[in-house]
Amino acid sequence: MQLNKKLLAIIGKRFPAIYDVIPRGPQGGLARVALNPQPLPPHELGAAVAEEFVRYLWVAERGGLDMKTLMSDLDDWCPTRPKIPKLPPWWGPFPEPEPRPEWFVDYHLGFAARLSAVETGTRLDKTLDQVIERSLSAIEAVKL
Repeated sequence: MQLNKKLLAIIGKRFPAIYDVIPRGPQGGLARVALNPQPLPPHELGAAVAEEFVRYLWVAERGGLDMKTLMSDLDDWCPTRPKIPKLPPWWGPFPEPEPRPEWFVDYHLGFAARLSAVETGTRLDKTLDQVIERSLSAIEAVKL
């Protein structure tokens, strides 16, 4: 069961303590930090990038487009060292010019964990499995 945002907003106006139980309130993950332009923790950043990637995959699949173009850009979404993710400029600052190896591990863990929670029941599942395997191999390649 998914919470209705309008219902949650109405309940929140009457009983503000509900936001102590549901910390996000009626907002999404990126909206929580929109007013505070600090870098997201790497696992949260990886999860947010994975959400965007799934959104683009879904639109491409629904539009009947070829997935090869999106998969060719996968190195921008889910890079291996020494490359860093290419984030849209509105996502806020990047943590540092040269992230540490453990930053990449946390990023890929967040990325793979968010993708593994998605099950579409369509041909996208095969594509998502390939992307998860790529992310896990990037984790294994990092020498801590």
